[in-house]
Amino acid sequence: MDKIPELKRWKENLQHELEKRGHSEEDMIRLIYLCQDCAADIQRASQWISQQSAFVSRIQSICSEEYFTRFEKQPPPRETPVPEMLLETPEQRKQVVRELALSITKPGDEVSDRAILDELKRRNMKLDASNPMATISTILNGFKPQFGKVKDKRGLFIRQQQP
Repeated sequence: MDKIPELKRWKENLQHELEKRGHSEEDMIRLIYLCQDCAADIQRASQWISQQSAFVSRIQSICSEEYFTRFEKQPPPRETPVPEMLLETPEQRKQVVRELALSITKPGDEVSDRAILDELKRRNMKLDASNPMATISTILNGFKPQFGKVKDKRGLFIRQQQP
């Protein structure tokens, strides 16, 4: 089974049938048969994916055995990257930017929107905003008890007091 099984738009088809069906015996039978067809298609796709997974696992096993034979040690564990955290909602952005700015400064320190953006990147976080630095400046400007805008300096704030 090398060919990828085609999954028809089963969910849309089922939804469409559910919305237009009546309550007659024929309607119910047609819906039951459609569900059986969808389940069979999904089962074929599931079997195909299982076969592909088994093939990849076997190749990995063979290569690991060969590595051990050649180098007399287990292959080193792979470092997996931490997935990037996307800050999508205004509440998330406000909370994270404020906490981050407080964590990298102490009272009297200056912090720039660029420094905050760089720290977000270092921590594998990303603002979902068209202009991240302007968003950071707007957020910090909203926390006046903790951060004051440095006069005549774009994107620069001074930490004023303890939170």
